[in-house]
Amino acid sequence: MRKYIFFFLCFIFVSALSADISKEFDFLHSASFSFKNSIPYIRVLVKSYENGTTIENINSFECGEKEINAKSLTFSVRNFTPAVVKYRIAFQELAQNELKTHAEKSKLWSLKTGMETEVFVHGAIFSINKSTIDNREYFIVSKELFEKSKAEELLNKFREMFPDYSIVSIPVHEANAKSEIKVETDDGKKYNCRNLLLIHPKSGFMAGGDVYPDGRNYYLAPSAVSKSELVIEDSVENILERILPGEMFLSAPLETLKAQAVAARTDIFMQLGKRHVSEIWHICSEVHCQKVIWNSKIDKKFVQAVKETEGEVLLFNGTHVARAPYCSSAGGRTEDIRNVWFTAEKPYLTGVWDGDEPLDLDLSKEEDLKKFLESDYGEDNLKMNKRHRWKVEFPQEKIDELLNSRKKIGKLKEIKALQRGVSGRIYKIEFVGTSGKFTIYGELNIRKLLDNLYSSAFLAHKDGDTWVFEGAGWGHGVGMSQMGAVSLGKKGRDFRFILKRYYPKTDISKIY
Repeated sequence: MRKYIFFFLCFIFVSALSADISKEFDFLHSASFSFKNSIPYIRVLVKSYENGTTIENINSFECGEKEINAKSLTFSVRNFTPAVVKYRIAFQELAQNELKTHAEKSKLWSLKTGMETEVFVHGAIFSINKSTIDNREYFIVSKELFEKSKAEELLNKFREMFPDYSIVSIPVHEANAKSEIKVETDDGKKYNCRNLLLIHPKSGFMAGGDVYPDGRNYYLAPSAVSKSELVIEDSVENILERILPGEMFLSAPLETLKAQAVAARTDIFMQLGKRHVSEIWHICSEVHCQKVIWNSKIDKKFVQAVKETEGEVLLFNGTHVARAPYCSSAGGRTEDIRNVWFTAEKPYLTGVWDGDEPLDLDLSKEEDLKKFLESDYGEDNLKMNKRHRWKVEFPQEKIDELLNSRKKIGKLKEIKALQRGVSGRIYKIEFVGTSGKFTIYGELNIRKLLDNLYSSAFLAHKDGDTWVFEGAGWGHGVGMSQMGAVSLGKKGRDFRFILKRYYPKTDISKIY
Protein backbone atom coordinates (compact mmCIF):
# COMPACT_ATOMS: atom_id res chain seq x y z
CA MET A 1 0.00 0.00 0.00
CA ARG A 2 1.30 3.48 -0.84
CA LYS A 3 0.28 6.89 0.36
CA TYR A 4 1.35 10.47 -0.24
CA ILE A 5 2.32 12.51 2.76
CA PHE A 6 2.72 16.28 2.86
CA PHE A 7 4.72 17.79 5.71
CA PHE A 8 4.19 21.34 6.97
CA LEU A 9 7.48 23.19 7.47
CA CYS A 10 7.77 26.91 8.08
CA PHE A 11 9.02 28.81 5.02
CA ILE A 12 9.75 25.61 3.11
CA PHE A 13 7.64 24.57 0.16
CA VAL A 14 7.38 20.81 0.45
CA SER A 15 6.64 18.38 -2.36
CA ALA A 16 4.91 15.01 -1.99
CA LEU A 17 6.89 12.11 -0.57
CA SER A 18 5.98 8.65 -1.77
CA ALA A 19 6.58 6.14 1.01
CA ASP A 20 5.39 2.82 2.38
CA ILE A 21 2.62 3.26 4.90
CA SER A 22 4.71 2.78 8.02
CA LYS A 23 2.79 2.09 11.23
CA GLU A 24 5.45 3.72 13.37
CA PHE A 25 4.06 6.46 15.59
CA ASP A 26 6.94 8.70 14.52
CA PHE A 27 5.56 8.65 10.99
CA LEU A 28 2.12 9.94 11.98
CA HIS A 29 2.41 13.60 12.83
CA SER A 30 -0.25 16.31 13.02
CA ALA A 31 1.62 18.11 10.23
CA SER A 32 1.10 15.36 7.67
CA PHE A 33 -1.86 14.15 5.69
CA SER A 34 -2.57 11.82 2.81
CA PHE A 35 -4.45 11.89 -0.48
CA LYS A 36 -6.83 9.64 -2.35
CA ASN A 37 -8.17 10.62 -5.77
CA SER A 38 -6.60 14.07 -5.23
CA ILE A 39 -8.71 14.72 -2.10
CA PRO A 40 -6.91 15.30 1.22
CA TYR A 41 -7.56 12.78 3.99
CA ILE A 42 -7.20 14.00 7.56
CA ARG A 43 -7.34 12.33 10.96
CA VAL A 44 -10.05 13.27 13.46
CA LEU A 45 -10.28 12.29 17.11
CA VAL A 46 -13.54 10.41 17.60
CA LYS A 47 -13.71 9.32 21.25
CA SER A 48 -11.68 7.96 24.19
CA TYR A 49 -12.08 4.33 25.27
CA GLU A 50 -10.91 2.60 28.44
CA ASN A 51 -8.75 -0.52 28.62
CA GLY A 52 -10.77 -3.64 27.96
CA THR A 53 -12.91 -2.09 25.22
CA THR A 54 -13.80 -4.41 22.37
CA ILE A 55 -13.43 -3.29 18.76
CA GLU A 56 -15.83 -5.24 16.51
CA ASN A 57 -16.67 -5.85 12.88
CA ILE A 58 -13.21 -5.42 11.40
CA ASN A 59 -11.35 -7.10 8.56
CA SER A 60 -7.87 -6.82 10.05
CA PHE A 61 -5.50 -4.65 12.05
CA GLU A 62 -1.85 -3.75 11.65
CA CYS A 63 0.59 -4.27 14.49
CA GLY A 64 3.97 -2.88 13.53
CA GLU A 65 4.70 -4.26 10.07
CA LYS A 66 2.29 -7.19 10.40
CA GLU A 67 -1.28 -7.20 9.12
CA ILE A 68 -3.40 -9.60 11.18
CA ASN A 69 -6.80 -10.88 10.10
CA ALA A 70 -9.41 -10.67 12.84
CA LYS A 71 -13.14 -10.08 13.31
CA SER A 72 -12.72 -8.27 16.63
CA LEU A 73 -10.10 -7.35 19.23
CA THR A 74 -9.85 -6.22 22.84
CA PHE A 75 -7.04 -3.87 23.88
CA SER A 76 -5.22 -2.60 26.96
CA VAL A 77 -2.35 -0.13 27.31
CA ARG A 78 0.98 -0.92 28.96
CA ASN A 79 4.11 1.12 29.69
CA PHE A 80 2.72 4.47 28.62
CA THR A 81 5.04 7.50 28.41
CA PRO A 82 3.33 10.79 27.49
CA ALA A 83 4.49 13.07 24.71
CA VAL A 84 6.80 15.92 25.62
CA VAL A 85 5.29 19.32 24.88
CA LYS A 86 6.66 22.70 25.88
CA TYR A 87 5.16 26.14 25.40
CA ARG A 88 6.11 29.56 24.15
CA ILE A 89 4.28 32.59 25.51
CA ALA A 90 2.86 34.61 22.61
CA PHE A 91 2.45 38.30 23.45
CA GLN A 92 1.19 39.75 20.20
CA GLU A 93 0.07 38.57 16.80
CA LEU A 94 1.54 40.53 13.90
CA ALA A 95 -0.30 41.36 10.71
CA GLN A 96 1.73 40.78 7.56
CA ASN A 97 2.18 44.52 7.09
CA GLU A 98 3.72 44.72 10.58
CA LEU A 99 6.47 42.20 9.88
CA LYS A 100 8.84 44.90 8.66
CA THR A 101 8.77 46.41 12.18
CA HIS A 102 9.02 43.07 13.99
CA ALA A 103 12.47 43.81 15.47
CA GLU A 104 11.22 47.03 17.04
CA LYS A 105 8.07 45.37 18.43
CA SER A 106 10.06 42.42 19.73
CA LYS A 107 12.45 44.74 21.53
CA LEU A 108 9.52 46.60 23.07
CA TRP A 109 8.01 43.40 24.41
CA SER A 110 11.37 42.34 25.82
CA LEU A 111 11.51 45.61 27.73
CA LYS A 112 7.93 45.28 28.98
CA THR A 113 8.20 41.65 30.08
CA GLY A 114 11.85 41.27 31.01
CA MET A 115 12.04 38.26 28.71
CA GLU A 116 13.99 37.70 25.53
CA THR A 117 11.56 37.57 22.61
CA GLU A 118 11.55 36.68 18.93
CA VAL A 119 9.16 36.23 16.03
CA PHE A 120 7.56 32.81 15.77
CA VAL A 121 5.91 31.51 12.59
CA HIS A 122 2.90 29.33 13.36
CA GLY A 123 1.79 27.26 10.37
CA ALA A 124 3.32 26.83 6.94
CA ILE A 125 3.15 27.10 3.19
CA PHE A 126 2.04 23.81 1.71
CA SER A 127 0.80 22.34 -1.54
CA ILE A 128 -2.33 20.43 -2.42
CA ASN A 129 -2.18 19.04 -5.94
CA LYS A 130 -1.40 22.15 -8.03
CA SER A 131 -2.56 24.67 -5.42
CA THR A 132 -0.27 26.48 -3.02
CA ILE A 133 -1.81 27.75 0.19
CA ASP A 134 -0.41 29.47 3.24
CA ASN A 135 -1.85 29.27 6.77
CA ARG A 136 1.03 30.99 8.55
CA GLU A 137 0.45 33.42 11.39
CA TYR A 138 3.15 35.49 13.07
CA PHE A 139 3.63 36.10 16.77
CA ILE A 140 6.09 37.81 19.08
CA VAL A 141 6.88 35.08 21.59
CA SER A 142 9.19 34.22 24.44
CA LYS A 143 12.42 32.79 23.12
CA GLU A 144 12.46 30.37 26.04
CA LEU A 145 10.18 27.33 26.10
CA PHE A 146 8.39 26.43 29.33
CA GLU A 147 6.87 23.40 30.98
CA LYS A 148 3.07 23.47 31.17
CA SER A 149 2.78 24.56 34.80
CA LYS A 150 5.26 27.41 34.35
CA ALA A 151 3.57 28.48 31.11
CA GLU A 152 0.20 28.65 32.89
CA GLU A 153 1.75 30.73 35.67
CA LEU A 154 3.24 33.15 33.15
CA LEU A 155 0.00 33.34 31.18
CA ASN A 156 -1.90 34.43 34.27
CA LYS A 157 0.78 36.97 35.12
CA PHE A 158 1.00 38.58 31.67
CA ARG A 159 -2.75 38.53 31.05
CA GLU A 160 -3.12 40.51 34.25
CA MET A 161 -0.39 42.92 33.15
CA PHE A 162 -1.65 43.36 29.57
CA PRO A 163 -5.43 42.79 29.58
CA ASP A 164 -5.89 44.47 26.20
CA TYR A 165 -3.66 41.96 24.39
CA SER A 166 -4.36 38.36 23.48
CA ILE A 167 -1.66 36.59 25.51
CA VAL A 168 -1.68 32.88 24.65
CA SER A 169 0.62 29.88 24.84
CA ILE A 170 1.75 28.06 21.70
CA PRO A 171 2.56 24.35 22.14
CA VAL A 172 5.79 23.02 20.71
CA HIS A 173 6.08 19.27 20.24
CA GLU A 174 9.43 17.88 21.39
CA ALA A 175 8.98 14.10 21.70
CA ASN A 176 6.32 11.55 20.82
CA ALA A 177 4.37 9.49 23.30
CA LYS A 178 5.50 5.89 23.68
CA SER A 179 3.48 2.87 24.70
CA GLU A 180 2.74 -0.80 24.26
CA ILE A 181 -0.71 -2.12 23.44
CA LYS A 182 -1.74 -5.60 24.46
CA VAL A 183 -4.24 -7.03 21.95
CA GLU A 184 -6.36 -10.17 22.15
CA THR A 185 -8.32 -11.20 19.03
CA ASP A 186 -11.59 -13.09 18.74
CA ASP A 187 -9.73 -16.37 18.17
CA GLY A 188 -7.89 -16.00 21.49
CA LYS A 189 -4.50 -15.03 20.06
CA LYS A 190 -2.48 -12.32 21.82
CA TYR A 191 -0.19 -9.65 20.40
CA ASN A 192 2.02 -6.88 21.79
CA CYS A 193 2.01 -3.81 19.56
CA ARG A 194 4.01 -0.60 19.75
CA ASN A 195 2.43 2.86 19.98
CA LEU A 196 -0.70 2.46 17.85
CA LEU A 197 -2.94 0.16 15.88
CA LEU A 198 -4.20 0.72 12.37
CA ILE A 199 -7.62 -0.89 11.99
CA HIS A 200 -9.27 -1.82 8.70
CA PRO A 201 -13.03 -1.77 9.36
CA LYS A 202 -16.04 -3.40 7.80
CA SER A 203 -19.34 -1.60 7.32
CA GLY A 204 -20.94 -1.19 10.75
CA PHE A 205 -17.61 -0.83 12.55
CA MET A 206 -18.12 -0.75 16.35
CA ALA A 207 -16.09 0.33 19.38
CA GLY A 208 -17.47 -0.32 22.85
CA GLY A 209 -20.94 -0.70 21.38
CA ASP A 210 -20.79 2.60 19.46
CA VAL A 211 -21.37 2.30 15.71
CA TYR A 212 -19.25 4.47 13.42
CA PRO A 213 -19.32 5.37 9.73
CA ASP A 214 -17.16 3.64 7.19
CA GLY A 215 -13.75 5.25 6.96
CA ARG A 216 -10.70 4.24 5.06
CA ASN A 217 -8.80 3.63 8.31
CA TYR A 218 -9.25 3.92 12.06
CA TYR A 219 -6.34 4.30 14.46
CA LEU A 220 -6.15 3.40 18.13
CA ALA A 221 -3.57 5.54 19.95
CA PRO A 222 -2.95 5.33 23.72
CA SER A 223 -3.33 8.61 25.60
CA ALA A 224 -2.83 7.34 29.17
CA VAL A 225 -2.09 4.10 31.02
CA SER A 226 -5.80 3.24 31.05
CA LYS A 227 -7.26 4.58 27.83
CA SER A 228 -6.77 5.10 24.10
CA GLU A 229 -8.15 7.47 21.51
CA LEU A 230 -10.09 6.21 18.51
CA VAL A 231 -9.12 8.26 15.46
CA ILE A 232 -10.71 8.12 12.02
CA GLU A 233 -8.83 8.90 8.83
CA ASP A 234 -11.24 10.11 6.19
CA SER A 235 -11.56 12.68 3.43
CA VAL A 236 -12.06 16.31 4.36
CA GLU A 237 -15.33 16.17 2.42
CA ASN A 238 -16.74 13.23 4.38
CA ILE A 239 -15.76 14.88 7.65
CA LEU A 240 -17.49 18.10 6.57
CA GLU A 241 -20.72 16.21 5.96
CA ARG A 242 -20.65 15.38 9.68
CA ILE A 243 -19.61 18.87 10.79
CA LEU A 244 -22.38 20.69 8.95
CA PRO A 245 -25.33 19.32 11.02
CA GLY A 246 -23.66 20.56 14.20
CA GLU A 247 -23.17 24.06 12.80
CA MET A 248 -26.37 24.80 10.86
CA PHE A 249 -29.95 23.51 10.97
CA LEU A 250 -31.45 21.44 8.17
CA SER A 251 -34.23 23.94 7.34
CA ALA A 252 -31.66 26.55 6.24
CA PRO A 253 -31.62 27.28 2.49
CA LEU A 254 -29.20 25.16 0.47
CA GLU A 255 -27.11 28.20 -0.49
CA THR A 256 -26.74 29.06 3.20
CA LEU A 257 -25.57 25.52 3.92
CA LYS A 258 -23.08 25.79 1.08
CA ALA A 259 -21.69 29.03 2.56
CA GLN A 260 -21.38 27.26 5.91
CA ALA A 261 -19.59 24.32 4.26
CA VAL A 262 -16.99 26.62 2.67
CA ALA A 263 -16.43 28.44 5.99
CA ALA A 264 -16.03 25.15 7.88
CA ARG A 265 -13.68 23.71 5.23
CA THR A 266 -11.61 26.90 5.37
CA ASP A 267 -11.31 26.56 9.15
CA ILE A 268 -9.96 23.01 8.79
CA PHE A 269 -7.17 24.16 6.47
CA MET A 270 -6.49 27.23 8.59
CA GLN A 271 -5.82 25.03 11.62
CA LEU A 272 -3.92 22.15 10.01
CA GLY A 273 -0.64 21.57 11.77
CA LYS A 274 -1.37 24.11 14.52
CA ARG A 275 -3.61 22.28 16.99
CA HIS A 276 -3.06 18.99 18.83
CA VAL A 277 0.58 19.14 17.76
CA SER A 278 1.65 16.16 19.87
CA GLU A 279 -1.19 13.91 18.73
CA ILE A 280 -1.76 11.82 15.62
CA TRP A 281 -4.98 13.65 14.77
CA HIS A 282 -5.42 17.03 13.09
CA ILE A 283 -8.71 18.08 14.69
CA CYS A 284 -10.93 16.89 17.53
CA SER A 285 -14.70 16.37 17.37
CA GLU A 286 -15.60 19.12 19.84
CA VAL A 287 -16.25 22.85 19.45
CA HIS A 288 -12.57 23.48 20.28
CA CYS A 289 -12.01 22.51 16.64
CA GLN A 290 -15.41 21.88 15.06
CA LYS A 291 -18.25 19.74 16.40
CA VAL A 292 -18.49 16.46 14.48
CA ILE A 293 -21.67 14.34 14.55
CA TRP A 294 -20.75 10.63 14.46
CA ASN A 295 -23.61 8.35 15.47
CA SER A 296 -26.46 9.53 13.28
CA LYS A 297 -27.46 9.44 9.64
CA ILE A 298 -26.60 12.59 7.70
CA ASP A 299 -29.39 14.16 5.69
CA LYS A 300 -28.80 14.32 1.93
CA LYS A 301 -29.21 18.11 2.00
CA PHE A 302 -26.03 18.47 4.08
CA VAL A 303 -24.27 16.05 1.74
CA GLN A 304 -25.38 18.09 -1.26
CA ALA A 305 -24.07 21.34 0.26
CA VAL A 306 -20.65 19.77 0.75
CA LYS A 307 -20.51 18.10 -2.66
CA GLU A 308 -21.51 21.26 -4.54
CA THR A 309 -18.65 23.20 -2.92
CA GLU A 310 -16.04 20.42 -2.99
CA GLY A 311 -12.52 21.69 -2.37
CA GLU A 312 -13.54 25.34 -2.10
CA VAL A 313 -12.00 27.54 0.59
CA LEU A 314 -11.66 31.26 1.30
CA LEU A 315 -8.27 32.74 0.43
CA PHE A 316 -6.89 36.21 1.07
CA ASN A 317 -4.27 37.73 -1.24
CA GLY A 318 -4.40 34.71 -3.51
CA THR A 319 -2.81 32.06 -1.29
CA HIS A 320 -3.37 32.86 2.39
CA VAL A 321 -6.05 30.75 4.08
CA ALA A 322 -8.50 33.11 5.73
CA ARG A 323 -9.80 32.79 9.22
CA ALA A 324 -13.51 32.12 8.82
CA PRO A 325 -15.29 32.52 12.17
CA TYR A 326 -19.06 32.74 12.42
CA CYS A 327 -21.65 33.43 15.08
CA SER A 328 -25.34 32.70 15.52
CA SER A 329 -26.48 36.30 15.08
CA ALA A 330 -24.49 39.50 14.62
CA GLY A 331 -27.63 41.52 15.33
CA GLY A 332 -27.32 43.58 12.14
CA ARG A 333 -23.65 44.62 12.27
CA THR A 334 -20.60 42.39 12.45
CA GLU A 335 -17.49 43.24 14.47
CA ASP A 336 -13.79 43.80 13.76
CA ILE A 337 -11.78 40.77 14.86
CA ARG A 338 -9.22 42.94 16.68
CA ASN A 339 -11.96 44.34 18.97
CA VAL A 340 -13.10 40.89 20.03
CA TRP A 341 -9.96 38.77 20.36
CA PHE A 342 -7.26 41.50 20.39
CA THR A 343 -5.52 39.77 17.49
CA ALA A 344 -3.80 41.33 14.51
CA GLU A 345 -6.02 43.19 12.10
CA LYS A 346 -7.53 41.05 9.31
CA PRO A 347 -8.72 43.18 6.36
CA TYR A 348 -11.41 40.61 5.56
CA LEU A 349 -12.74 40.49 9.15
CA THR A 350 -13.78 44.08 9.64
CA GLY A 351 -17.32 44.96 10.68
CA VAL A 352 -19.94 45.03 7.92
CA TRP A 353 -23.58 46.08 7.89
CA ASP A 354 -25.86 43.08 7.65
CA GLY A 355 -28.38 44.72 5.38
CA ASP A 356 -28.73 45.77 1.77
CA GLU A 357 -28.21 49.43 2.70
CA PRO A 358 -25.75 50.59 5.39
CA LEU A 359 -27.00 52.82 8.18
CA ASP A 360 -25.60 56.26 8.91
CA LEU A 361 -24.88 55.34 12.52
CA ASP A 362 -21.72 54.98 14.60
CA LEU A 363 -22.54 52.11 16.97
CA SER A 364 -19.52 52.83 19.14
CA LYS A 365 -21.55 55.83 20.34
CA GLU A 366 -24.35 55.07 22.78
CA GLU A 367 -26.86 57.50 21.25
CA ASP A 368 -26.48 55.79 17.86
CA LEU A 369 -26.55 52.34 19.39
CA LYS A 370 -29.84 53.21 21.09
CA LYS A 371 -31.38 54.11 17.70
CA PHE A 372 -30.01 50.88 16.25
CA LEU A 373 -31.48 48.74 19.04
CA GLU A 374 -34.86 50.37 18.55
CA SER A 375 -34.83 49.28 14.88
CA ASP A 376 -35.22 45.87 13.24
CA TYR A 377 -32.31 46.48 10.89
CA GLY A 378 -30.37 43.52 9.54
CA GLU A 379 -30.90 39.77 9.25
CA ASP A 380 -34.53 40.52 8.29
CA ASN A 381 -35.49 39.92 11.93
CA LEU A 382 -36.35 36.30 11.11
CA LYS A 383 -38.87 34.65 13.44
CA MET A 384 -36.40 31.86 14.14
CA ASN A 385 -33.85 34.43 15.30
CA LYS A 386 -34.70 34.86 18.97
CA ARG A 387 -31.68 37.05 19.70
CA HIS A 388 -31.80 39.67 16.95
CA ARG A 389 -32.96 42.03 19.70
CA TRP A 390 -33.23 40.95 23.30
CA LYS A 391 -33.76 42.08 26.87
CA VAL A 392 -32.32 40.49 30.01
CA GLU A 393 -33.05 41.63 33.55
CA PHE A 394 -30.96 41.06 36.68
CA PRO A 395 -32.30 41.79 40.16
CA GLN A 396 -29.82 43.89 42.14
CA GLU A 397 -29.00 40.94 44.39
CA LYS A 398 -28.22 38.70 41.39
CA ILE A 399 -25.94 41.12 39.57
CA ASP A 400 -24.10 41.92 42.81
CA GLU A 401 -23.54 38.20 43.32
CA LEU A 402 -22.11 37.87 39.78
CA LEU A 403 -19.81 40.87 40.02
CA ASN A 404 -18.58 40.23 43.56
CA SER A 405 -17.55 36.73 42.53
CA ARG A 406 -14.92 38.53 40.43
CA LYS A 407 -14.02 41.33 42.83
CA LYS A 408 -15.59 42.68 46.00
CA ILE A 409 -17.13 46.01 45.00
CA GLY A 410 -20.26 46.00 47.12
CA LYS A 411 -23.57 47.03 45.58
CA LEU A 412 -23.42 47.93 41.87
CA LYS A 413 -24.05 51.63 41.26
CA GLU A 414 -22.93 52.23 37.67
CA ILE A 415 -21.87 50.43 34.48
CA LYS A 416 -19.49 52.30 32.18
CA ALA A 417 -18.89 51.07 28.63
CA LEU A 418 -15.34 52.40 28.15
CA GLN A 419 -14.72 51.05 24.64
CA ARG A 420 -17.09 49.71 22.01
CA GLY A 421 -16.40 48.21 18.60
CA VAL A 422 -18.10 49.06 15.33
CA SER A 423 -21.03 46.74 16.12
CA GLY A 424 -21.60 48.34 19.51
CA ARG A 425 -20.01 45.37 21.28
CA ILE A 426 -18.22 46.42 24.44
CA TYR A 427 -14.64 45.21 24.85
CA LYS A 428 -13.68 47.33 27.85
CA ILE A 429 -16.16 47.92 30.67
CA GLU A 430 -16.04 49.28 34.21
CA PHE A 431 -18.34 48.23 37.04
CA VAL A 432 -18.60 50.75 39.89
CA GLY A 433 -19.89 49.63 43.28
CA THR A 434 -20.40 51.11 46.73
CA SER A 435 -17.01 49.83 47.92
CA GLY A 436 -14.88 49.61 44.79
CA LYS A 437 -14.71 49.19 41.06
CA PHE A 438 -13.01 47.04 38.46
CA THR A 439 -12.46 46.91 34.71
CA ILE A 440 -12.98 43.91 32.42
CA TYR A 441 -11.41 43.57 28.96
CA GLY A 442 -12.69 41.31 26.22
CA GLU A 443 -16.13 40.69 24.76
CA LEU A 444 -16.27 37.06 25.89
CA ASN A 445 -15.03 37.86 29.40
CA ILE A 446 -17.78 40.45 29.77
CA ARG A 447 -20.47 38.02 28.62
CA LYS A 448 -19.23 35.25 30.90
CA LEU A 449 -19.20 37.52 33.92
CA LEU A 450 -22.80 38.55 33.20
CA ASP A 451 -24.11 34.98 33.36
CA ASN A 452 -23.28 34.21 29.70
CA LEU A 453 -25.13 37.20 28.27
CA TYR A 454 -26.04 36.80 24.59
CA SER A 455 -23.64 39.50 23.36
CA SER A 456 -21.82 42.57 24.64
CA ALA A 457 -23.67 44.85 22.17
CA PHE A 458 -25.95 46.19 24.88
CA LEU A 459 -27.10 49.24 26.78
CA ALA A 460 -27.80 48.87 30.49
CA HIS A 461 -29.87 50.92 32.91
CA LYS A 462 -31.41 50.49 36.33
CA ASP A 463 -35.17 50.29 36.76
CA GLY A 464 -36.06 50.31 40.45
CA ASP A 465 -34.19 47.38 41.96
CA THR A 466 -33.53 45.71 38.60
CA TRP A 467 -30.73 46.13 36.08
CA VAL A 468 -32.05 45.96 32.52
CA PHE A 469 -29.81 44.96 29.60
CA GLU A 470 -31.08 45.55 26.06
CA GLY A 471 -28.95 44.29 23.23
CA ALA A 472 -28.50 42.79 19.78
CA GLY A 473 -27.12 39.52 18.49
CA TRP A 474 -25.91 36.25 19.92
CA GLY A 475 -22.19 35.57 19.98
CA HIS A 476 -18.96 37.40 19.19
CA GLY A 477 -20.22 38.94 15.95
CA VAL A 478 -17.06 38.28 13.92
CA GLY A 479 -17.34 36.92 10.38
CA MET A 480 -20.53 35.32 9.12
CA SER A 481 -23.82 35.86 10.90
CA GLN A 482 -25.62 32.55 10.51
CA MET A 483 -29.03 34.19 10.86
CA GLY A 484 -27.99 36.75 8.26
CA ALA A 485 -26.84 33.96 5.97
CA VAL A 486 -30.21 32.24 6.37
CA SER A 487 -31.95 35.51 5.49
CA LEU A 488 -29.83 35.98 2.38
CA GLY A 489 -30.45 32.40 1.31
CA LYS A 490 -34.19 32.92 1.65
CA LYS A 491 -33.86 35.97 -0.61
CA GLY A 492 -32.30 33.79 -3.29
CA ARG A 493 -28.70 34.94 -2.85
CA ASP A 494 -26.11 32.29 -3.67
CA PHE A 495 -23.35 31.12 -1.35
CA ARG A 496 -20.75 33.26 -3.11
CA PHE A 497 -22.74 36.41 -2.41
CA ILE A 498 -23.21 35.37 1.23
CA LEU A 499 -19.50 34.72 1.77
CA LYS A 500 -18.50 37.94 0.02
CA ARG A 501 -20.72 39.93 2.37
CA TYR A 502 -19.24 38.51 5.55
CA TYR A 503 -15.66 37.95 4.43
CA PRO A 504 -14.95 40.90 2.10
CA LYS A 505 -11.60 40.95 0.30
CA THR A 506 -11.48 37.15 0.20
CA ASP A 507 -11.92 34.92 -2.84
CA ILE A 508 -13.40 31.47 -3.08
CA SER A 509 -10.76 29.16 -4.52
CA LYS A 510 -11.06 25.49 -5.47
CA ILE A 511 -7.86 23.92 -4.16
CA TYR A 512 -8.69 20.35 -5.19
